[in-house]
Amino acid sequence: MSSNIEGELASFHRFVSDQLRQPGGGISPEEAIDLWRSQHPASSDFDETVAAVAEALQDMEDGDPGIAFEQFDREFRERHKL
Repeated sequence: MSSNIEGELASFHRFVSDQLRQPGGGISPEEAIDLWRSQHPASSDFDETVAAVAEALQDMEDGDPGIAFEQFDREFRERHKL
């Protein structure tokens, strides 16, 4: 096992231990992983987000007006039956 993976697992272990020591520390394994990932995003996720924002900004500069939030919200809710 590489030292990078060992270090990350040790850090995650400390993180979960800290979460369990919190008042009402009833955190499920899934919640622990979700919270860890939200606080420690992968660098590839960051790179993809930066690329998507850059593409959207370029589209705006090229004259693409996009859609209003209200329209997006309505279509998203319909698509996901919310």
